[in-house]
Amino acid sequence: MTRGRRGEERPGVMERREHSDARRHEMEAASAADTPRSYAPRDPALPVPIEVLDDTPYVELHLHSNYSLLDGASSIDELVAAAHAQGHRALALTDHNGMYGSMEFARAAKEAGLRPITGLELEFLEEDGTRSHLTLLAETQQGYAHLCRLSSIAFGLREERAEAKEARRLDPLLPIAQLAAHAGGLIALSGCREGRVPSLVAAGRVPEAEAALERLACWFGRDSVFVELQDNYVFGDRPRNLALVALAERAGVGVVGTGDVHYHERDRHRLQDVLVAIRHRKTLDECHRERRPNAEFYLRSPQQQARRFASYHPEAAANSVRIARRCDFDLTEDLGYRLPSPKTESGRAPIDELEHICRTELTKRYVSATEREQADERLALELRLVAKHNLAGFFLIYHEVFRLAE
Repeated sequence: MTRGRRGEERPGVMERREHSDARRHEMEAASAADTPRSYAPRDPALPVPIEVLDDTPYVELHLHSNYSLLDGASSIDELVAAAHAQGHRALALTDHNGMYGSMEFARAAKEAGLRPITGLELEFLEEDGTRSHLTLLAETQQGYAHLCRLSSIAFGLREERAEAKEARRLDPLLPIAQLAAHAGGLIALSGCREGRVPSLVAAGRVPEAEAALERLACWFGRDSVFVELQDNYVFGDRPRNLALVALAERAGVGVVGTGDVHYHERDRHRLQDVLVAIRHRKTLDECHRERRPNAEFYLRSPQQQARRFASYHPEAAANSVRIARRCDFDLTEDLGYRLPSPKTESGRAPIDELEHICRTELTKRYVSATEREQADERLALELRLVAKHNLAGFFLIYHEVFRLAE
């Protein structure tokens, strides 16, 4: 305690600091429940071993969160919690066109003990001018890089005119020809009812469907293409799936069942209807054609899905587990991001150029022998850390920014 000019006791500096720290901790605890997941502190989640897949009959490989804007009606937390409660061991996120939720999903899934699979459902512009959907899953780091690039192109990366960029931003669309150059490291599923292969089969245009499936097999490899079966009790699902199974057997590719999940529980379909109406700028009464035909696009347990797809093909559910085993890419650990490494005027390696700059400045700033010795030791330690983490290029860029600012 300290005394004021009138003799009254006042808290000292340390006491005021302790009171301030206690108050801050109290406020943080009170607001923790309202902290968005993206801002909340988190400890690194441990890797989920692949052995967790040994006892599961099915893995959901087609799932949309609220990052499928104005389409997915459940948050990542809700989907992951429901999957954990139902006994899922792995889960894929395949939002429409964008990768916005991928990192949040990967972290949330690992924290819940699920193996996360990073995916995307892209909308393509076919050569005949029609549109189609395709489900893509990242098997490797290269596959993830290709997903990011395909998404960027869909949103106008290669458009030169401002009007064209804006059009793609509002309505992402990818020319089908772009897919061939970005197929490495990806597993392709033929897509939902709006996919090229399923829609052609449903329309009775089987030869065209065979050609479209063969095109995918040429781009991705026959072992990395699966015909996707979906059964949400929609009129036409069963005959289309039976025809797709026959098509896959003729083409020599596998079949896999998926749920086309858009919400974590059945009751959430009402919100999904509202979102679709907003997206199309219509009332609920006016958008029957655009809305989902029923309330069956929710997440089901692995056992339910395995029983459902067994009536179509004995391997339809098992193949989902095989695909999950292949998708070993972990976004939280395997990203492998590399910082830029600019060329140097001297021709030295970035770390050597950084050391040259630092030692030149060090001789100017530390004159006495004692200071110089301590500074040399500290610099050597810092440079070892910079080299260990490949940060030399990063510091050189900042050095150039400082020079320009001077």
